[in-house]
Order: sequence, then structure tokens, then C-alpha cells
Amino acid sequence: MLGNKLCSGPALYCRTLQGWGKVVKVGFILECGPQGAETRVVPWLAKKIAPDLEVVPPVPLDSKRRLRTDCGRWAKGLLDSGCQRVIIVWDLLPAWGEYEGKGCRHDDKEEIKESLQLAGIDPSDGRVTLVCIEKMVEAWVLADNQAVADFLSTGAHKVLVPRCKHPDSVRDPESALNRFFRETRFRKYIDRDHAFKIIQAADLNRLRRSESFRRFEAKLTDVL
Repeated sequence: MLGNKLCSGPALYCRTLQGWGKVVKVGFILECGPQGAETRVVPWLAKKIAPDLEVVPPVPLDSKRRLRTDCGRWAKGLLDSGCQRVIIVWDLLPAWGEYEGKGCRHDDKEEIKESLQLAGIDPSDGRVTLVCIEKMVEAWVLADNQAVADFLSTGAHKVLVPRCKHPDSVRDPESALNRFFRETRFRKYIDRDHAFKIIQAADLNRLRRSESFRRFEAKLTDVL
């Protein structure tokens, strides 16, 4: 199990899954705008899963196209600045409603690897990890139906949100959330306002209903 940090300072030693060693410094490259939900959700979950990680401020790239083409130079910058690991996180379906069909994780990965190679990073370099969220971060929000229900409920009005056994299979998770929000005081789900607040109250075991969340967790714990 992960232990507590013993001290702070230049060395920052802690007990990791491998025993005594230096704290691992991790940087995230995210497919979202500067105020996008992922800029808060992903680093917060990383610290929830592995409290001893040092997580640097994430790099938001505001479209899938930009992430696929520019992630290489940003990954190199993070590695050069002292990150031992860089994790690139993107949605299978693009933001802003530009669905581009069903999305293709394989094609995304190939373009990302090409960007890494152009930046001088071998695509097989274990310091860089890829995680595709299926189909968008709202699938993780939907995974904990109780956290969604608690967020929407008031003392006078209890909201029931059915359990979602396979959140990654929901075609449009954002629309699914909006159906619940529409009948409440919020009226509409807004990712930058609501996703983080729900995720903060979410249970990790419920989040694990999402296969892509389990992949994220596995990749994250692999760095330790």
C-alpha cells in the first residue's frame, strides 16, 4: 500500500508501491480548453488514487485535432522540466459536439505516436502513457449514479438516478446527464461547473464501472 510522505524538500522521498524512493512527478496533457472539466477532474482523481504523486499543472489542448498534432512537443517539454511520467488523456468523441462518426481509438493513437516521434520521443518510451476516455469524461461522472443523485437532490426534492452498469457504452453521456439535470434547479449540465463537484463526491468503486476509468487507474498506478 501507499504510505505517507516522510519529509518535504528537494528530494521528496515517500513510500511507493516499490518501497522507499523518490516521489514520481507526473504531467497530464488533456483534450479540453483551459477551463475544461478535465483540468480539475483528472489531477484530482490522480491524487485520490495515488496521494503520493506530485502532479504538475496540466496542459490543456482545446481540440482533439490539436492534441493529436501538438502533444509531442508538450510531452517533451514536460519530460525536460523534470516529469518522470507524462499521461496523455483524450475523449473518444471530440468535444463541442463534433462527433466525427464513432471515433477511433486506434487512429487517435497512431497520430499521437507520430507527434511524439516528431518531437524526438520514441513512441515506445515508457515514460509517456496514453489513456482514451470512452466516450467522454461524462461517462466517469455517470458511473457513480449515487453521486449524481446526491448532487441534484435537495431536502425537498430527492432525485433518483438509475445505476449505469456500463457507462462506457452510453452513446452520448453528456445528453444522458442533461436528462437528469433538466428536471432540477440546475436545468442544464455544464461540464466546467458540475463535473468536478460530482467527481469529488464519487466512490472509486463505482467509478470502476467504467472500463476506461479502470485503464486510467491502472496506467496511473503503473508509474509508481
